Amino acid sequence: MSKRTLRGVALLAMLTLACSGGPLLPKGSPEEQLARARYYLDDGDGTKALEAYRLLSQTLQGTEHEEESRLGMARAHRESGDYFAAVQEYEGFQRRFPRSPLVGDAVLEIAETYVEQRAKPEYDDDWNEKAIRQYEDFLAGYPRHPRLEEGRAGLLNARNHAALKELKNGITYIKLRRFRAARFYFDIVIDRWAGTDVVPEAHYESGRTFELQKNWEEAASHYRTLAEEYPDSPFAEKARERLARMEESS
Repeated sequence: MSKRTLRGVALLAMLTLACSGGPLLPKGSPEEQLARARYYLDDGDGTKALEAYRLLSQTLQGTEHEEESRLGMARAHRESGDYFAAVQEYEGFQRRFPRSPLVGDAVLEIAETYVEQRAKPEYDDDWNEKAIRQYEDFLAGYPRHPRLEEGRAGLLNARNHAALKELKNGITYIKLRRFRAARFYFDIVIDRWAGTDVVPEAHYESGRTFELQKNWEEAASHYRTLAEEYPDSPFAEKARERLARMEESS
């Protein structure tokens, strides 16, 4: 078969794909093409979404739709579970379009990508630490972003995750009756992870370690702090009960 014939066959194949909506020449306006890619993404089909966005990032290059197509590639990688490629695409998007109104979304979604890779709280977890820093960067850099509350909620979730790890460490040391070591971790929760949902329990467990060592004054201090500063916590009622028993026996 001659080269001329081969070129003709290739052209015919391209035209056939174009007519059938194949991947080489997507059908419809840019808006319709992007809508189709978003549909795949929303439907959880990361493979089809990635194929669609990858093609669109080429065909829409230099147009007003290029930014959405590039960000869509990152989201499709994330949906497919290829987190490394997703972060690379998000970071590449920030470098390529530093003034885009979508840059804040890229920063936020990198944090969410880190969260999706993190381990259970009882294990060392660099991904959660990265997520915390990324959420903080988002909140500091984009204080008027429409997804600000999403970022705040994500940061609190990541901080709770980190605090829970320290709390579990402390409880493990209580079981070993190593009370000073346990309080070391509870103090990390109280000081470093102040404002998290885990702080009331850390106060309660700290009080319990002092009580087990018959250090009633320090135990009462933690119980009072818990009851006064976190009155709605389920641990506050337990603290009040322990305080009452301590006062009765004194």
